Amino acid sequence: MSAYTEQEELEKIKAWWKTYGGALILGVLLGIGLLFGNKYWTQYKEERLARASDVYAEMLSQVRSQQREQARLSAENLVKEYGATPYAGMAGLMLARLSYEAGDIAGAKERLQWTLDHASDPATVHAARLRLARLLLSEERYDEAMALATAGSQAGFESEYLELQGDILAAAKKQAEARAAYAQALELLPQDAPYRRVLQMKLDDAQGGAAE
Repeated sequence: MSAYTEQEELEKIKAWWKTYGGALILGVLLGIGLLFGNKYWTQYKEERLARASDVYAEMLSQVRSQQREQARLSAENLVKEYGATPYAGMAGLMLARLSYEAGDIAGAKERLQWTLDHASDPATVHAARLRLARLLLSEERYDEAMALATAGSQAGFESEYLELQGDILAAAKKQAEARAAYAQALELLPQDAPYRRVLQMKLDDAQGGAAE
């Protein structure tokens, strides 16, 4: 009886393997493939991030040594080839700066808008938004500048945005509102922050300005 039972069980196993064995092997192979594929993808991303870091460091070195055209080419390379890394956004800021310093204001705004739309690092996004708003302010496009100064999350940059709002309102001759914005910006800065002096001067100037 025991031998019969063992033979019966063996037949059952054979039948099961015939029915499901192929799927089991396929599942195992897929699992192994996913494991190694994920490992390869992680390694690939890390290598690209390291290469992007090297290009970014080279770009900064070129800027310091006044090699502006080489710096521009390095920044363009970061934007085109390493767009999925945080360095692309920082390169966008550098391209905007180089355009601005060359007198190409339209190009600077275009670069800042690209950075605002594509950067993955929040600090880079805030920098692009604030700088773009200031360029619009310099062109007296107050409504557009204010739209940027009040847009999106401002976490960690509240004081900078409030100062910008104050600058826009002061330029638009809205002194009372400008004073309120500067006062709020000042409240958010630590007591030992050196920049408090600048904000205090802006607040004092707004208080001394003509009433609305």
